[in-house]
Amino acid sequence: MHLVSLKLRNFRNYKEETVTFDPKINLIIGENGAGKTNLLEAIYFLSTGRSFRTNLLKDMIHKDHSLFFIEATFVKDGVTQTLKVGYDETNKKIEHNATELGSFSNMLGIMPSVIFSPKDIHLISGSPQERRRFLNLHLAQSDPVYVYHLLRYTKALKQRNAFFKQKKLDGIECYEEEMALSSIYLMTERKNALSKLENLVKLKMSSLSNAQDDFKINYQPSLSGKFDNASFIKQFEKMRPKELLCKSTLVGPHRDDFHILQDNNLAKSYASEGQKRTFLSALKFSEWNLLKESTNASPIMSIDDIGMHLDQTRKNLLKDYMSSFSQVFLTVPSDPLIEEYTKCRIEIADGKIKSSTSPLSV
Repeated sequence: MHLVSLKLRNFRNYKEETVTFDPKINLIIGENGAGKTNLLEAIYFLSTGRSFRTNLLKDMIHKDHSLFFIEATFVKDGVTQTLKVGYDETNKKIEHNATELGSFSNMLGIMPSVIFSPKDIHLISGSPQERRRFLNLHLAQSDPVYVYHLLRYTKALKQRNAFFKQKKLDGIECYEEEMALSSIYLMTERKNALSKLENLVKLKMSSLSNAQDDFKINYQPSLSGKFDNASFIKQFEKMRPKELLCKSTLVGPHRDDFHILQDNNLAKSYASEGQKRTFLSALKFSEWNLLKESTNASPIMSIDDIGMHLDQTRKNLLKDYMSSFSQVFLTVPSDPLIEEYTKCRIEIADGKIKSSTSPLSV
């Protein structure tokens, strides 16, 4: 799979631009604020229906307009396809190959991708919400059943919280049964995914660095014990008195977390900055490998500001990975070392494509 072209209208600082890409390596060059990251944001948004920078869709609308529009042309399984999204602060319109989709969740899996950005440091030092979001988007791009259970659990959770706010618990059991059933699937898949990621991360760290760092990823489920219906329902029942006072559900997959450890200590306070960057590089490359395996397609790989993640030695090692990735997007202000092995060079200034060496590749 590869992205052929991208059309942006009133998206971030782009008013009206169309850019064509190389099916392998694409280098996006520009000063800070030029719009390099905005291009990667548009690609990731088409893949997940989410931005990796903001939770507010209106933030992606050009300051002088009231709507944005994105259109991607891409090749998957040898077939040229299109994916279009428009949003006007109130309504959204999503279209895949002339078929209208009802929600952003329906976009998941159509054009799978991985983003590696400076914000990924929050996976180590940030809140559990950041780590849950990473895990949910990773699994949701390849597993529609996971998306189903995540949406079902979230809906039942809102209903259960409504009982607490109204201080009336009659009928709460049916929602707890739904939550328990979906919790089993969500937690099982999260545990399995983190185990696979940990194994791959250890292998990739050895190639990214000579240091023998012992990193571990420990799943921290909010519900304890066996992953079964009876156990989870019992825990929901037990927590009701406390949750009635808080007017909120305190246990369940929405409270899950995972700890990143180095030598059995929390990496956020124990690992050096270099070790953190190496771990995150290994994590993102592992995420790409697992997504490729689960989707039977080669996901798009985007690395925002590569100089923030890798020193000169690791940049050289990155060359080895370039041949394994399908299509790669790299953003840099300027980096001769990276340019040496890049076929497509796209220069951006003030939200405009100034020049591009990209061939047409439909």
